[in-house]
Amino acid sequence: MKKVLTIIGLLVIAIFIYSNAELFTLVWKSDLDSVIGILKENLLLTFIVTFVLMFVQNSFTIIPLILLLTINVTIFGFIYGYLWSWFTSVVASGFIFYAARNWFQELLLKRIGEKWQESVVKHGFMYVFTGRIFPLIPTSLINLAAGVSTVTFKDFLLATALGNLIYFFFLSLIPYGLLSVEMNQYTLAALALLFLLFFMIYKRAKKKKKLTLFRKNR
Repeated sequence: MKKVLTIIGLLVIAIFIYSNAELFTLVWKSDLDSVIGILKENLLLTFIVTFVLMFVQNSFTIIPLILLLTINVTIFGFIYGYLWSWFTSVVASGFIFYAARNWFQELLLKRIGEKWQESVVKHGFMYVFTGRIFPLIPTSLINLAAGVSTVTFKDFLLATALGNLIYFFFLSLIPYGLLSVEMNQYTLAALALLFLLFFMIYKRAKKKKKLTLFRKNR
């Protein structure tokens, strides 16, 4: 039943994209002025289109993430645009992960290299988290590789939520001119520090959990 509902959902998204082909073509061409001008006239359309765009980005990574955040931040303002971008990214990632694990695992296992699978299995939460804040790996590949691995949905969703919360904040500053695309070295330095902080917190929590379990089993 869930599989049928998912297929129906995908068909609805496909039909929506087809019926709004002109708008999505403008997005593809990065014609921001035209896109924002159309979306500002219809708030409901804006929510649907930006969610669909984030879904596509998490499925195939063919749309620049900065483009989506620029649209959201420009229309909704910094805070709401940032939070809406973050929320839709987590929901879309979770859906792709779930679909990969439950319905397309056998097909994807043949297409995703063993190197990616082993990396995800070995590092789990930290692999997904690192991939989110250091965009060296396509978003879609992280979702699919995690989906066919043994990483739990809970760890995947938590790593995605935390990683995107950090990375999206920096990206949202670019449309406001508070950060430029050319400042990659400074952005990565800041992200590295935040990554180190979260890594230390994660390792400490994991160590504490193991110690607690050890004491209980004694």
